[in-house]
Amino acid sequence: MTKQATELLLLSLFLVLSVLLYRSTAAFPEMVQHSTATYIRFLAICFGGLCLLEIVLWLKKKNTSTQEKTDRLNLTETPVRFWGLLILMFVYSILLEPLGFYIGSSFFLPAAMYLLGTRKTPHIIFTSVGVLVFVYLVFDKLLEVPLPESSLF
Repeated sequence: MTKQATELLLLSLFLVLSVLLYRSTAAFPEMVQHSTATYIRFLAICFGGLCLLEIVLWLKKKNTSTQEKTDRLNLTETPVRFWGLLILMFVYSILLEPLGFYIGSSFFLPAAMYLLGTRKTPHIIFTSVGVLVFVYLVFDKLLEVPLPESSLF
């Protein structure tokens, strides 16, 4: 299967998933229709909208090289990154209890970005801090979601 065919197939599956997610909220109990169900509908609409946008951009891209159209999808191209990320996620999940979400994530995010090829230190720092601040403001303060806390401190 080519990279382009795989990309279109995945985008189509994600679009179907977003529609199914939106439709599933109709079965939620009446008491959560204006809270939890609304949030899930919002996520489904955003997810589906971004999938549609990506499909439209994919279809508009006419000047794609012949090489890119016929490239085969090679999942074994970078096994070090794959296994490294898998091991890193395993270590992160183990360290969540003793370190907590914020401290654990402050180590995991830069390490994962470096492993996946990001080498510019400002990008790593600003992205990591931005993600953690976003999670803090939205999930901790706004939605009051309990995140894993450190058992050491």
